[in-house]
Amino acid sequence: NNARENRFFYEPHNNNRLTFLLKFGRIPFRSSWDVSYINEHSDSLVNDPQNVDIAQTLNWTEVIDNFVCKMIPRPTFFVFNSGLWADDELVEVDVQTKIVQSLSNCNIISVYKTTTIPMIDEPKNHNRDEMCQLADICYNVSWTGLVTPDKHADNVHFTPPIYSMLNIHLLSMLASGEVLAVKS
Repeated sequence: NNARENRFFYEPHNNNRLTFLLKFGRIPFRSSWDVSYINEHSDSLVNDPQNVDIAQTLNWTEVIDNFVCKMIPRPTFFVFNSGLWADDELVEVDVQTKIVQSLSNCNIISVYKTTTIPMIDEPKNHNRDEMCQLADICYNVSWTGLVTPDKHADNVHFTPPIYSMLNIHLLSMLASGEVLAVKS
């Protein structure tokens, strides 16, 4: 699988940076970006995957140690979740521990976001309570199991207002002084 959907956003007026790195289940993270120029302005988009040179193919801890921790400036937060993948390596306690330890070694706050609950729920542990115990911060979105069918686009995806609520809540939580005090 060559799936990759990595995005980098910089808003200089308020010095806000947002990096979105996508890693599917056990499929290795892939990136054509080099951390040495990740924050430089670029107007080009590559739409044909055959025109992309893969610079990185990494597992979870390699993504953190060899990519995230080397970003300049280094992120304050690393928000991650396991998603609805059937083959999810985040069920492995040693992987969980290594992720949180790698982030801690780089002085990055680990934020585990529990997985949103699909409309037709299967018997899975979406909330990974053990991950919430390990991470610096647990962003629990179990309330999404109460979202009514009219606010679902399909069985696992919500309509835009629900995603807006999730984003605003997460950003508000991360901007709070309480959260920033986690590592101080």
